[in-house]
Amino acid sequence: MTTVAVYEALKDAYHNEDQLKQALGKLLQFKLEDERRRLIEYERDLRIFEEQYEMDSAEMNEKFESGDLGDAMDFFEWSGLYEIYLYLRDKIERLERVS
Repeated sequence: MTTVAVYEALKDAYHNEDQLKQALGKLLQFKLEDERRRLIEYERDLRIFEEQYEMDSAEMNEKFESGDLGDAMDFFEWSGLYEIYLYLRDKIERLERVS
């Protein structure tokens, strides 16, 4: 079933637009809370690297991308975690704008 078909089915299931908006709003809130929990987990993981290497993640990522940190596996993992963190943060901001 396509997204449009799902939306149309929901429109049919709810008698007015306010009810539909309320249902979709609850779904957005649920997703937003879930993404916030995930973000906290990534922040915790990033702090471990930041404390170990005495550098914040943004600084590490700049240095790693420019090749200044070498090829240690920790930096690959840290960079990957940081990229996911940035993605989640952006996703949360987008969800907050529409909720």
